[in-house]
Amino acid sequence: MAVPAIAWAILELVSAAITAYEIYDLSRALYDGVGEFSKNVEAAKAEIRKNMEALMEEIAAKVDHETERAALWAATEADGKIQQEVTRQASGRGARSPLIQTAIQQKIPFRQVISMVCDQADRMPVVSVRRRPGAELKDLGAARKKVLLEILAAGATELGYIEDIDQFIVVRQKQLMASLIFEFMDDLVEWASPLKAEASFGPGPGYADPPLEGTRLLRRGPSINPFYPLPHRGRGSLAADLAIPDYRKTPLRKDNVFALVEIKFERDKIENRQFEGYKELSDRCAKVKTEAIGKARTYGGKGVTLGCRVSLFRYPEDKAKARDEDGKPARAGSQRKPGRKHNR
Repeated sequence: MAVPAIAWAILELVSAAITAYEIYDLSRALYDGVGEFSKNVEAAKAEIRKNMEALMEEIAAKVDHETERAALWAATEADGKIQQEVTRQASGRGARSPLIQTAIQQKIPFRQVISMVCDQADRMPVVSVRRRPGAELKDLGAARKKVLLEILAAGATELGYIEDIDQFIVVRQKQLMASLIFEFMDDLVEWASPLKAEASFGPGPGYADPPLEGTRLLRRGPSINPFYPLPHRGRGSLAADLAIPDYRKTPLRKDNVFALVEIKFERDKIENRQFEGYKELSDRCAKVKTEAIGKARTYGGKGVTLGCRVSLFRYPEDKAKARDEDGKPARAGSQRKPGRKHNR
């Protein structure tokens, strides 16, 4: 099956974003001097935009809703061919309940992109601070202390399910880096990326839509960690690590969600209750979509039965297999380079 053009465009975009992060060494800026962060991000954006005008035009191209949805379906179907065996079998870490097993096996578009971002987050986490047993915050340098406190700005309600605060620091820094890269990509294409980081929905059963500024998700945190505090903080609210809209040129709301992806790094806790919440949100999306289009216009007149796909992406177990442009297993050393034109 041919891979849709938008999928290759997003692969090139993430390659460029990762390269920019490496060149400007944003993690070192965060670690040693918080004040350098915004300046380096803006420099990285300017460099990418200067060198990748054609790619930006391709991603920003006017594609109608139905054409883009068809591309998402094609990319989703192709995902089955690049899943690792541990993913297909839903085995290993966290696979204890049928709900989580289904989420592990769920086909999603852009698995390669998610894998690349998580690889980078694993190599270059936001900060390298680890609180030793018995150590106190006063033992940290001023800049490191500021970074640490801002990362932990989620507050006690967000930390309640973490048993080991030392583990939390390590895990959150990787997730934060992944979210920053996805947000960076979205910003580069003027908030028209099909990958939206930290999409926050209000408490159930209604699950209020994420606050938005056009197609940009509203953030309330500082630039170093814009995702916390969350816009919705009530008990039962959900913040998906990654949301994929049906159509990226319209705001991410319950009637415009194709998939929700929860990313778990190696030491993250995987809990069934979180995926029960995502299942309820998916059901709510189905009702909203049915109300919007009417039952008569759905297949068999039964209404929308699947509001959105719910996926669990465990890193590194669920990384995509390496593949070349023709969809075949990639030979050792082969890799698609950023900026290379693909065949149409």
